[in-house]
Amino acid sequence: MLSSPAPLLLFACIVSLYTFLTLSILDDIRVVLKRRPTPLSHYSESQSFCADSCPVDISVNPLAWIEDDVPDHLALLGAKKHVLMPVEESVRFGVHEPEAYDEWLSLISPEDQGNVRLGPNHRFMNVALIHQQHCLRFFRTHLVEDESLSQADVHHTEHCLSLWREHTLCAADITLEPGDPFAHNFTAQRDMGVRQCMDVRAFYKTMWKYWGDWVQYLESRGMEPAH
Repeated sequence: MLSSPAPLLLFACIVSLYTFLTLSILDDIRVVLKRRPTPLSHYSESQSFCADSCPVDISVNPLAWIEDDVPDHLALLGAKKHVLMPVEESVRFGVHEPEAYDEWLSLISPEDQGNVRLGPNHRFMNVALIHQQHCLRFFRTHLVEDESLSQADVHHTEHCLSLWREHTLCAADITLEPGDPFAHNFTAQRDMGVRQCMDVRAFYKTMWKYWGDWVQYLESRGMEPAH
């Protein structure tokens, strides 16, 4: 005996109605999404700026400079691909000497504290190299202090140690050195070889250039940079 087709027809109608309503809702969602502005983090394609192929001025690139729509690296102005730097012992950059603080501070441009403002909106940014140098100055400062570290300074030290560990591994140098460097007579022979490095002069030139641009922008509006 054949079963009644009514339940099957009812089920088919329900499925068809559900499918129609779902597609209708999805169409409405697509219409709304098309009207919505582009997400802030996707205004432009991801770009990587490096020393040997960077433009003259990164502010003219099609970047929104909003949220994460920024370049990965600071474009160095007029940088050489690599420069040679001798590695040697120095009487500078000590720990306890009276001039040590100023010498370590000279690694950054004192006026801007190593920060840059980029793009049409003058986006506030920091460069990783400056972060590393900040940690070195932090280490030196606490080496000369007699007082115990506060809990905040302990956390700061842990952060800087972790940062230096990771950055050292990232830029791992596989140059071969003497097996016992402390047996080396640094007074008679200070040179420890030559390394192929980033164009540091171009880095500082770039930092000063953008600091000058920021000061000029503030002065044009009757303001002065904070120190």
